[in-house]
Amino acid sequence: MKKINNNSSESHTKWPSKKQWLHFFKILGKKERILFSVLFTIFTLSSIFLIRSFYVSHTEIVPDNYGRIKEGVLGQPQFINPLYAPLSDVDRDLSELVFSSLMTYDKNGNIVPDLISEYKMEENEKNVEISIKENVKWHDNKPLTIDDVIFTIDLVQDPEYLSPLRTMWQGIEIEKLSEYKALFKLKQSYSGFEEVLVSLKILPKHIWKDFSVQAMTSNRALNIMSPIGSGPYIISKTIEKNDKTIKSMILSANKNYYGDKPHIQRIDFYFFNSQEELLNNLKKGNLDSGNIENPVNYEEKKFKKYNLESMDTPNYFTLFINNQKKPLSEIDVRQALTLLTNKQEIINQVLNNNGKIMDSPIIPNFFGFNQPKSTFSFDEEKGKQMLDKAQYTLKDGTRIKTIEKSNGFQFKQTLQYGNTNADVKKLQECLSQDPEIYPSQNTSGYFGNDTKNAVIKFQEKYKDDILVPAGIDKGTGKVAGATIKKLNEICFTSPSEEIPLSFVLKTTNHPTLIKTAQMIKEQWEKQGIKVEIQTVDGTEIKKVIRERDFELLLFGERLGGIPDLIPFWHSSQRIDPGLNISFYENKKADELMEKARRYSDYKDSERSKTLEDLQDVIISDSPSIFLYTTNYLYLMNKNIKGFETDKIIEPSKRFVNVENWFIKEKRIWKWN
Repeated sequence: MKKINNNSSESHTKWPSKKQWLHFFKILGKKERILFSVLFTIFTLSSIFLIRSFYVSHTEIVPDNYGRIKEGVLGQPQFINPLYAPLSDVDRDLSELVFSSLMTYDKNGNIVPDLISEYKMEENEKNVEISIKENVKWHDNKPLTIDDVIFTIDLVQDPEYLSPLRTMWQGIEIEKLSEYKALFKLKQSYSGFEEVLVSLKILPKHIWKDFSVQAMTSNRALNIMSPIGSGPYIISKTIEKNDKTIKSMILSANKNYYGDKPHIQRIDFYFFNSQEELLNNLKKGNLDSGNIENPVNYEEKKFKKYNLESMDTPNYFTLFINNQKKPLSEIDVRQALTLLTNKQEIINQVLNNNGKIMDSPIIPNFFGFNQPKSTFSFDEEKGKQMLDKAQYTLKDGTRIKTIEKSNGFQFKQTLQYGNTNADVKKLQECLSQDPEIYPSQNTSGYFGNDTKNAVIKFQEKYKDDILVPAGIDKGTGKVAGATIKKLNEICFTSPSEEIPLSFVLKTTNHPTLIKTAQMIKEQWEKQGIKVEIQTVDGTEIKKVIRERDFELLLFGERLGGIPDLIPFWHSSQRIDPGLNISFYENKKADELMEKARRYSDYKDSERSKTLEDLQDVIISDSPSIFLYTTNYLYLMNKNIKGFETDKIIEPSKRFVNVENWFIKEKRIWKWN
């Protein structure tokens, strides 16, 4: 009998070899091969689907930390330094990315904490306690503490440093409570205090503490080439031209940033001397982003590479009226000029519809206030009627008001032979102006024969006005009725004064403002109001504003995130450096402005009501003609995602959510 060996290799199951697999299909019939192929395909696809479903369900899409942006801006950097950056839009842009503020704006223009981790107002509403984040590092890896905050505020408040921020920080004290905590002491509750905190970007004390004013302002390395901040980007390289002007600047993402770290790893700034040069580089695709100052320059077909981002701003343009100059001092004239200004036509033709009509200095659409109760909207007929009522009538194509003047004396009582008084003396002086009528020119004050004969000659000389209406041919020598009227007209009325509606309108040499001025001129001249346009450059306009040297001034203003009208319309601000350049004065308006500022919470509904009442007072007085607000137009490469900003307080705030911008996406595993 044959013995079976259980350990024999023949008893083991063996996996088919590669050669055997190749013969697999040969042992199958045609139907079996088809069935196998179908089942194998289903199995493979099902496996791929299950694996993909598992991967998708256990991962999420997030922005990748990748890429760079090439940003074009107008001008040259001068001071990438929080003390002086507010003087220049370019410096503001760069400071926004390099430095940090105590508070900042979000994408909707709301004020939110930045460096501050806790903000607490005490019961008296005059003291504010803050705590700052403890994980903040300067770009040189040194810790940012409350000492840096106090140091920066001290420099801002020191008049020797001439910081443009000094005015808003006057009267505010700060007391250190710990390394990361401080107490602000205000003289009174102030609704705009949070915006004051937004304005302040912090300087590193350990870098600047030993610098004098002169050394600080002349230090090109720290002010331009490589400033030390705590923001989301670090200036890593500056490229200069042969003439020492800066061609470009490379900003790299700050790996140690305390907030959400930016996805875009690099932003290259390129500096241009003109809007035309900037636009040409955008059209050629040399840049990824840049501002369009004039909406007329935008043609979609020429900028196919870009999305056009249009952001609401609190910027507005106004025709300021010098309320001290005649006839602009007349409220009827100011209101009529407002009624005769077609704002929508200006927006359509000058701004290419990139703007909104503005009737109120508080810009209710931007800040969410109620609209004014009444406005002086464009109404040609009403405007003409108002000028007619104010006695400005058309004369040789120009509206003119004629004012009859008197030297103060008028004959009122009857005078005749035998009278002796002061009025007789005045009569004799009057008659003496014509030697043919009164050759003796005796001014004794006694009404004798000489005076009587002179009166008769006077009556007969002006018989059409004196004798004919009375139905007589010869003079009577008695001064009464029509004789008195004619004597007053001849002797005691000065030449009449003609006041024409003719003005000089000054503005800057910015193309949009020049076109706006020309449209106002055209609209008004149709109604007989003459306008001469004078354009001045940026330096001259500052002198015009400082000296209030204008009748009409077309210029722009910018409200902050918390509207405060005191700097622009309070009577205390009529003299430089105040910005009430229209010389507007109204006691009720002053009281409302002061009341609005005293609210501790700028979102208080009663504060909103106060500002709404204020707008109605100002609109009624028409101290200026509010024209329009404009949007900030920003071209951005379509490959850049995550830009969600709808409102900006100033151009540099387009970067408020820069950490959310990205170019590429990736999937990461979910760990929760």
